Amino acid sequence: MQLHPTDARRDWLGDRLPSDLFLVYCFDAPSVPPERVLADLAARAARIGDLRTRAVDVPGLLDYPYWTNREIGDDQFRTHPGGDWAAVTALLGTLVEGRVDIRVSPWRLHLIPDVTGAPGGDGAALLAVLQISHAFADGVRASALARALFGKDAPPHTEAPRAPAPPAMLVRAAAKLPGQIVGVVADGVRASRAEQELAGPGVPSPAPGCPLVAVNTAPGPRRTVRTLVCDAAGLRRAGTVTVAALAAIGPALAAFLDVDALGAEVPVAVPTRGSERNAYRSVGVALRPDLRDSGERAAAIAAELELRRRRAAHPAMAVRSRTEDHVPAPLLRFGIDRTDLSVVPPTVTGNTVVSSVNRGAADLVLGGGAVRFTTGYPSLSPVMALTHGVHGIGDAVAVSVTTSPDVLDDAALDRYVDLLRRSLAGL
Repeated sequence: MQLHPTDARRDWLGDRLPSDLFLVYCFDAPSVPPERVLADLAARAARIGDLRTRAVDVPGLLDYPYWTNREIGDDQFRTHPGGDWAAVTALLGTLVEGRVDIRVSPWRLHLIPDVTGAPGGDGAALLAVLQISHAFADGVRASALARALFGKDAPPHTEAPRAPAPPAMLVRAAAKLPGQIVGVVADGVRASRAEQELAGPGVPSPAPGCPLVAVNTAPGPRRTVRTLVCDAAGLRRAGTVTVAALAAIGPALAAFLDVDALGAEVPVAVPTRGSERNAYRSVGVALRPDLRDSGERAAAIAAELELRRRRAAHPAMAVRSRTEDHVPAPLLRFGIDRTDLSVVPPTVTGNTVVSSVNRGAADLVLGGGAVRFTTGYPSLSPVMALTHGVHGIGDAVAVSVTTSPDVLDDAALDRYVDLLRRSLAGL
């Protein structure tokens, strides 16, 4: 199976635009030593074909890479020293700065034992951090892999992909080139028609761009994170968990930045196509900090988010997004290598990213310890130095903040997190 062009794009941009996913699961202290936990995880991973996988390049980079098989190895697991929650939070910020090489493994699991003072429970905790390349999985797919690793029942045995031999790769690349050229032309025609359809009556309009604010700047290579754990029932009083988080982030961020209007970039799920491993589109939603009543603000956000979802799910959007499907790999890579990431746009889709994923029931265990909460830290980008994650499991919802100490130092970040904590409590 080959990487879909949109997934390959993420990999080829990875050195300049790190985008690995970090799925953090906090468990009660295990009843077995960390060595036994690692052995059990390795045994479970060996049953999951998607985890016995790596990428392999086509000779001469003449086509898109293939996914192929590999054995589970010690290089996919790392153990870090524990400590109090503040020290572990600093460690998580350091981990988020890293990137996996999909040609070795598209994932790595970090284990942090003996964590004290973690939210969501009393006593020591064990953190498992599943780091996954965004070229390999989106948030929903990555969460499913984590559930297979940490579920009570052993996962079913599935087969890993197998790439063809290098000579066969070259034959396939040459054979499909004429069709790709025809496909590029056809995709362009279809995309033009789709644009006309999207501009027609009955189709919700796209969100207007947001003027840049102080956090819409280059973040640099360093990262800092924070995590707030909330009760899901309290958030749902304002609507869905996603809407509630947006309704809380708006006034908190507006007060912190001293601005009157803000928007958020929100990834929304769409149907997959072919071998694509990332099935979402980012939409813009106004955060409406001007509406002081939290219920009114949440209702306005929910209504707009529904409009943006309708547009994202429109068949014409799927047609428009297929413009890269038939581009020959060398041509797409040529364009990516010459993409100037330092260009600052006049507006952004949102002033912050808010990525929300429901990770299901709180029935996961690790080493005999029950899961307390799960969180994640959405990546930063050249004009996005502050992102938020909203991750639920069972009755616990974690709202995370990711930034750079080059943009917000610890004191400034803690001021913002305190504003966000109070805003969440006031919903």
